[in-house]
Amino acid sequence: MFASLKFLHQKLGAPMQTMPARLISKTALSPDTSDFAFALLNGRCDGLEPGAHVDVHLGEGLTRQYSLWDWSDDQSVLHVAVKREDEGRGGSRAMHGLEVGAEVQLGGPRNHFALKPGKTFVTLIAGGIGATPLVAMARALRDEGRAFQVYYLARSMDLAAMDQEFHQLDLGDKYHPHCDDRDGMFDLQSVLSDLPEGSDVYTCGPEPMLNAVLDGSSLLKGGQVHFERFAAVENASEDENESFEVELRSTGAVYDVGPEDSILSVLQANDISVDFGCSEGLCGSCIVDVINGEVDHRDGILSSEEQATNSFMCTCVSRAKSARLVLDL
Repeated sequence: MFASLKFLHQKLGAPMQTMPARLISKTALSPDTSDFAFALLNGRCDGLEPGAHVDVHLGEGLTRQYSLWDWSDDQSVLHVAVKREDEGRGGSRAMHGLEVGAEVQLGGPRNHFALKPGKTFVTLIAGGIGATPLVAMARALRDEGRAFQVYYLARSMDLAAMDQEFHQLDLGDKYHPHCDDRDGMFDLQSVLSDLPEGSDVYTCGPEPMLNAVLDGSSLLKGGQVHFERFAAVENASEDENESFEVELRSTGAVYDVGPEDSILSVLQANDISVDFGCSEGLCGSCIVDVINGEVDHRDGILSSEEQATNSFMCTCVSRAKSARLVLDL
């Protein structure tokens, strides 16, 4: 069984308020990844917990979401780790271009990847920069005295940006770093099949690794796989986009969504205030309840089980299979 969200999704409303912050340190963790420490200029950030991410507004309409891996006790200094992707869409280049002293706006935090409370045995499987939220989870599990283990997968030790952070948690034999160039192929099937009954798995990393964990969920003896993506899922549909309608439950107003439109863009164009973040179906901020109609899910955050309920959707990327969707707006 998969679980991607603890469904505390917000109703669409005004865009999430932002907080001014200053970059107070920028520290290299590996040749391509750095830690960014932002100090809030006013007050503190409530709601910080493992799995949470913040929106970093980088100017000129550029906003990116980054998982928090650490924060100060008074919740006024937040740490994110960012891998530079020169062939990416520009967010990581803009982040790495920031100089100490630069001021930005932070939005959030949001958390669709929260640890479940309880005594369930937990396995954390991290790949590359996907380790950032799992460092915070490992710290919390250690502090709570929970039974858990961590697998951190990287191509080589010099690229294992969060290895030192895991070591500083003093996890002992709970921590298992795995480097492809040193250790060969990671035996994921053995790890999953050997887990205690009812174990939960939390995983974040590159799409091939993530898919392998999800495909291996049948090996679990109960329990769930909880996951978070940090890159948009490619739309595998070969069909051309079709026009459809969206109806708002509150007013009965009906709007046309053309082949080149998103539901989110149509709502915004009609002065309907909406909350949004990544606009790629990854952060969950634009999720809305669906009253009627069939959804063409194209997001990367809902599990297959959640999508099958047809009860909610990401308005930034998902579309309709039916002629009309009625939304709880």
